[in-house]
Amino acid sequence: MLEQAADGIASISRTYLMHNDDLMIISAIVFFVLFTFVLYRSRMVFIYKINTFFSSRQIYSSNEVNMSNQEMIDIVLLIVIGCMSAGIIFYADMITHHTSFHYGVLLLLTLCLMLLIGLKGLLYSLVNWTFFSLDKGRSWLSAFFFSVAVVSTIAFPLSLLRVFCLNQIINVTYCLIGIIILQKIILLCKLYVNFRPKKYGGLVFFLYFCSVEIMPTLIAWKILSSKL
Repeated sequence: MLEQAADGIASISRTYLMHNDDLMIISAIVFFVLFTFVLYRSRMVFIYKINTFFSSRQIYSSNEVNMSNQEMIDIVLLIVIGCMSAGIIFYADMITHHTSFHYGVLLLLTLCLMLLIGLKGLLYSLVNWTFFSLDKGRSWLSAFFFSVAVVSTIAFPLSLLRVFCLNQIINVTYCLIGIIILQKIILLCKLYVNFRPKKYGGLVFFLYFCSVEIMPTLIAWKILSSKL
């Protein structure tokens, strides 16, 4: 008995809980304040873009083609918040039974998502510059990044729900995946409206959309799932 008392009691490892992590709580507060500020500042611009998202006019106004510096900054901030939120949601499922949290892996996952979005934008710019007019290409890029920003506005509340709600009524991961799939469908419709393909053009644009939008996503998903 004395020997056991001298040796002490063996520690019991506990499952890591993200809502008990001080750094995670501070980050959530900071991103919430930034998220609220961005939405408040650009609310009228976002409402206008939502109302004109499926506009079929052939001559685009300057508001549809050119983005102001403030609008670009707000969209980039929302995309960064969205990538971090998606990284938290996906990574939270990987550490359900772990006792520690690796911030480096979360940062790597977030950077990969940001690079994937940037790569898609670059590929779209190259293809649109080669085959389509400048105004239509810019309008499509504006719609693409705006759709990503809208997904980000939904991903952030879902990440808060995943972190701070223990008894989840819905599966947050499946909800986020469903929202991303819905975004792809909406983008495909926007692609058709924006470029107005002629005969056999629908098939060409569908293949173009899959090669630039869907295939890189599936490849990135396969690489990340195998590495993480």
